[in-house]
Amino acid sequence: MNEGVIKILVADDHQMIIDGMKLMLNGSDGFEVVGEALDGHGVIELTRALDELDLVILDINMPKKDGISVAKELKTEFPEVKILIVSMYNRPEFIKNLIEIGVDGYLLKNSGKKELHKAIQSLIRNEPHYGKEITRTVIKSFQKSKVFDSPLDIEISEREKEVIRLIAEGLNSHEISEKLFISQHTVDSHRKNILNKLGVKNSAGVIRFGIQTGIIKGFDL
Repeated sequence: MNEGVIKILVADDHQMIIDGMKLMLNGSDGFEVVGEALDGHGVIELTRALDELDLVILDINMPKKDGISVAKELKTEFPEVKILIVSMYNRPEFIKNLIEIGVDGYLLKNSGKKELHKAIQSLIRNEPHYGKEITRTVIKSFQKSKVFDSPLDIEISEREKEVIRLIAEGLNSHEISEKLFISQHTVDSHRKNILNKLGVKNSAGVIRFGIQTGIIKGFDL
């Protein structure tokens, strides 16, 4: 990033959505929209052409090359660039596929400006961010699954269990630190330890483990 400015590419198949995103982002919280694309091929070409790019806001339903294919190609060619999916689709098969590809965040298009800013800031801090409705869909999907990705007898401390529950509620590290009255650095350490213990790469894996072991329960889904 250049002097704290977060450089963003916005991609959607509707110009009105792009224009709205630009109004919400430019000049706010150090965000700068440096590119826009109306189709999947344009996203790839612009990402290659831009000298500096921190994050791509990407729709799934894109002409010429769909958002899932674009995300997969970007993560292969530009792993350092964060990807935030902003879509109308709240379908578990899409969400699971994109998480496996390695997208960093997922919001629905009914999210507001505050949620969008929060998601971008989390991603830039290397924290994944999924909107609450997306998290509910992930939890419901995992509740139906009988496949265990991690051994269920892993020793998890009470503090780590608290962090897992708050991750499932969609809180970022700063919010978790305020909730538990501990430093953000301590929260980051807990998150890293949890990922290492479980052998998973992201919050979705943590949530799956939490559901399957009963750490996460009683949510209003």
